Amino acid sequence: MPAAGAAQPAHDDAAVRAYVDDACIIADEPYFLPVNKDATDQTTAKFLPLIGLVVGKLAELFINHEIQASADRLKSGAARKDTRYAVIRQMNLYRADFQPAPSLGINAKLGCMTIVAASFKPEPADCSAEYLPKELARETKDLPQSEWKTSRTDDSIENQLRRANVCVIGKVKAVYEARFEFSKDGTAYRLKDAGYHVDSLLTTSEKGASRTTLYTLKISDPGATDQQEVLSSAWVNVGTVTAGSHAAGSKSDAGPWLRVPPLSTEARRVYDAKTKVHQEVMGEIEALNRALTRNRRILASLDQRIAAADADTVDGLKQERTRIAVQNQTQAAELDARKAEYQDLPRATLEFMPVTIEVAVTETESEKKARLALADIIGKNGDVLGSAVGNAATGLISKSAAAADLKIEPDAADSASELERSRALYYDAWVAAESSAPGKTSADSQRTLALMKDKYNEARHLQGLEPIK
Repeated sequence: MPAAGAAQPAHDDAAVRAYVDDACIIADEPYFLPVNKDATDQTTAKFLPLIGLVVGKLAELFINHEIQASADRLKSGAARKDTRYAVIRQMNLYRADFQPAPSLGINAKLGCMTIVAASFKPEPADCSAEYLPKELARETKDLPQSEWKTSRTDDSIENQLRRANVCVIGKVKAVYEARFEFSKDGTAYRLKDAGYHVDSLLTTSEKGASRTTLYTLKISDPGATDQQEVLSSAWVNVGTVTAGSHAAGSKSDAGPWLRVPPLSTEARRVYDAKTKVHQEVMGEIEALNRALTRNRRILASLDQRIAAADADTVDGLKQERTRIAVQNQTQAAELDARKAEYQDLPRATLEFMPVTIEVAVTETESEKKARLALADIIGKNGDVLGSAVGNAATGLISKSAAAADLKIEPDAADSASELERSRALYYDAWVAAESSAPGKTSADSQRTLALMKDKYNEARHLQGLEPIK
């Protein structure tokens, strides 16, 4: 990803590229232990820790996902002389998968972000075959993992990057890594420093110079206008660095939980329209599963009551048990048909909600200037950022610094949760109406179904979705 924005000084021929994956390229490089023909050695390998160790096979150690480069340069007003940019014109923030059921999630393997500043080999480049794995020295394999050593002859950053097929010319100027941490429900995130290696500064070749360094990740709505709306901005303040400095990552906790940019109303409409049939069939499948579970519990309870019933009630209980048993078989057959129908539906992954992502590395001459730079890059109030940047630790600033933007735990009363609840109640009512016998019970079931449909459509309306027919 070529650096964009302001003209670079003559000494600075580095470009900035950003990569994302489940793991960090440098910080999470695993040890490699080839398995030889010695049976004792193979037995020993089975008892070695699996975390941070690959035993036996090196192929497909790492699948890397580079943030795709944009041909568009930043507008002149957005570029800073103390900042190097890597930008993407557009990607879709969310993706829909269909196994085992329709679901929306973040569209990337967002485990770690690696930022590399270097001169890169022209594309297409392939240097993965030149990678020397971090082979575990056999004399240390019985020691605690913290004391493991490698026997490889090239332990350079350049070699470690080859594992991800990041091919550079000469020495890498700098590498920065940060881990993404997401809440269990995927609605909140935070960012934590995972380490850095600085061979030379990006903005000066002055010997002995030091800079306060920070890097930012900004997610924006491309919109239809030139002024993009910033949906979320994350930043890591590395602190003061000099040429040749490196660190394994911050020991302090990550920043506060902040909301992941939610699916936009328009994107949700598109998702709902493209997955309408999938959601209807899956709603029926889920409701039938709940009905069958309920039936099994009722049958088990009736068996107990029949065993203890007197002559006046036993025949009636047996008739009710027969009715429910027949209904259970009918619903099980309906469930099999719905499952087969779902398997026949197209299940290619879909992507939604285009966003612009910008990654930037900034080097300033002082902490004060770092605060001003962060305010300028993210577009926030300097007083708000000043106290946070002054901590010289990992931090996050999202669209607003207000407490309402901090995501501490899921809000059970929000409209999205209400949509899921009303959807489940509607399909439960649909199953009951389909299973009811003609007569008063059927009429009651139809009235309940109509009521649940109205509530479901009301919840859909609050989400900006079309009503079901």
